[in-house]
Amino acid sequence: MKHLDRAIKYVRDNRTWSEAEEAVALERINNYRCDINFASPSIATEIADLMEEYGRDNNLDECWWLSEANEDDIFFSL
Repeated sequence: MKHLDRAIKYVRDNRTWSEAEEAVALERINNYRCDINFASPSIATEIADLMEEYGRDNNLDECWWLSEANEDDIFFSL
């Protein structure tokens, strides 16, 4: 399993936003055709923070994951 796959699992296992918050974000994405940063800045920030936390725990460079995925990619992979 690659680091990105393990990091997505880490986000899935450690996220703190509720199903209701996720539903609102998905509705906004659908209605406004926007990204997660606009639909729910708090979810987008938590995704980035958890990805960075995974990176620190695994001795990866800061922002290591941005060359492979962004917050939207992670959100829709969960």
